[in-house]
Amino acid sequence: MYLIVILLALAGLQFWGASNPLHRDTAFHAWWSLVDRVQAFTAQSWLRLLVVLLVPVAVVAAVAAVLPGILWLVLATAVLLYALGRGEFAPETTAYTLACNDGAWEVALVKAQKQGAEIRDLAAGDWPALHQRMLEATAYQGFERLFAVLFWFLFFGPAGALLYRLSFLYRQADPADTRARHWLWVLEWMPVRLLGVSFAVTGNFVGCINHWKRHLVSTASSSAAVLRETVLGALSVDDELMHSCDCTQREITALKRLYTRTLWFWVTCVALWILLQA
Repeated sequence: MYLIVILLALAGLQFWGASNPLHRDTAFHAWWSLVDRVQAFTAQSWLRLLVVLLVPVAVVAAVAAVLPGILWLVLATAVLLYALGRGEFAPETTAYTLACNDGAWEVALVKAQKQGAEIRDLAAGDWPALHQRMLEATAYQGFERLFAVLFWFLFFGPAGALLYRLSFLYRQADPADTRARHWLWVLEWMPVRLLGVSFAVTGNFVGCINHWKRHLVSTASSSAAVLRETVLGALSVDDELMHSCDCTQREITALKRLYTRTLWFWVTCVALWILLQA
């Protein structure tokens, strides 16, 4: 039934797009506010993190464990649709490319920041570094929206998908919390490397696998940095091309196609795995 749930959720994502009616975090934030009223939780950030995340996940896991087949299917599809990423994929890339082509540094900075790129330590006019940050942010957005959620859904069902999304929302709301940041990195360590090796199948194998091997056992690199390297390898981007504005436009377009191919590669692998279990 896992494959059916994934296909239903992907169909819903295509139908609703950025207007997904299940992308409402009001209940989660209300629960978080309730936890924050207890001084024992607010005094210990790690305890607050555990309670805020694990209680709703445990509730979903308990309900899923007792539901019969068709009701489990409905619950799992709804939770997976909720857990998939919010908004449009790479919404700022077109405006960023136009700003890059016009040499409008300040405008490009704003667009990159809206895309999620880290820009605080960039020197003015350092376009190559900005291009890499933009590509990194876009690659990470595709990962957190879809692949990380699917990975944990396949391992732990709807509770796993919910755990990742709530962990992401928690870190996004409180980026200064080092425990939340490290916890999310732990959740992403395995799926980001699985996605990287998948790029070797759906993109340039040699270029991607060489980049992937350098980060295979790394505990220092961020998820976004590992993704950037494997994406560059999969898309056969060399250092000279990375310095050009043309790279930004071409490679982000190619990145979207790479992610689409990789998604269907994952779906095919799940279907084959289910057939082998039958």
